[in-house]
Amino acid sequence: RYLARDPGFYTTPLVLLILTLSLSSFTASLAQTLDNHLYDQSYYRTGADVRLVELGRSSDVSGEGIGAAAGAEGGTTTAGAASAAAEGPSWVFLPVSEHLRVPSITGATRVGDFGASVQVQGSWQESTFYGIDRVDFPKAAYWRRDFAPASLGALMNALAVAPDGILMQREFMQENTIRVGDAIQVRVSAYSQRADLSMKVVGEFDYFPTWYEDDPPLLVGNLDYLFEQVGGEMPYDVWVHTIPNPNFEQMVTDLRALDFSILDWQSSTIRIAREQEKPERQGLFGVLSVGFLAAALLTVLGFLLYALFSFRRRFIELGTLRAMGLSPMQMTTFLAWELAFLILLGLLAGTFLGALISEIFIP
Repeated sequence: RYLARDPGFYTTPLVLLILTLSLSSFTASLAQTLDNHLYDQSYYRTGADVRLVELGRSSDVSGEGIGAAAGAEGGTTTAGAASAAAEGPSWVFLPVSEHLRVPSITGATRVGDFGASVQVQGSWQESTFYGIDRVDFPKAAYWRRDFAPASLGALMNALAVAPDGILMQREFMQENTIRVGDAIQVRVSAYSQRADLSMKVVGEFDYFPTWYEDDPPLLVGNLDYLFEQVGGEMPYDVWVHTIPNPNFEQMVTDLRALDFSILDWQSSTIRIAREQEKPERQGLFGVLSVGFLAAALLTVLGFLLYALFSFRRRFIELGTLRAMGLSPMQMTTFLAWELAFLILLGLLAGTFLGALISEIFIP
């Protein structure tokens, strides 16, 4: 009843509390968004926890040079490497399941990145072909639900039903009036070997790990089917899923001890740690933290002053209540309930406003 009789007295501390909680909600939401963006960006660029650039054994004496030139770019062939492989070397690889013998690895999948061309509207257009293992890919690769209209499981099932099936980028399909179920001609070239394939579009996606919109159009198909058509295996990358916070150097050492030829490796976790250590990022989070702490300190000070002045203003009223028989405990409960009501009201209003502003301004 006192709050209803004299609303102007508690308006200032209540507004201060609402502003502080709104700021805290907005700051927390902004920080969480920045962290999520860094996580997604790093994992999308790498493709998984760790990406291994590996090289198999070649029948060509120049195979080591070929792999060194190709592995540095994750499986693409340079002009020098193509010349060195003019005889078309054959490659031998250890089974990808052997990676699981390393204790820190819980999942591994092959991903081949090859140059390709696709025939659309009567002409050949440069593209990129990703060959994947449909069974192992979901166990190791980074994926988000909004990368494609269908779930990752549905896309992998579509590749299982049609070994010659491919997945295509949706915008590219719309630009060239390609629909799911259409047959298209694809030419894959890598390591001086070429395969002309007649393939069927079985699914579509908007984004795919490690592929960006500025890159050539992406085609995703079964890696084993490509190897069958080419007549042998070609170098590929291996994407692995690891336990939390593994020793990456030891992991690579263990893989090499198993006779895997690892030319290079990339870790999403290490990339995230490096970004978090950048001064500009630490400065931004420092400003957000200092701003929140300053606002919180002012709010606490404001409520202490409110409680003090409220007690002094109501000294006679409280004395009358004490003379009427109210015990000290009852008077303390009365004042505490009043203060708790104000804090709860400010908490609800401030959190609601902070969440609303975050929803409007933070992606």
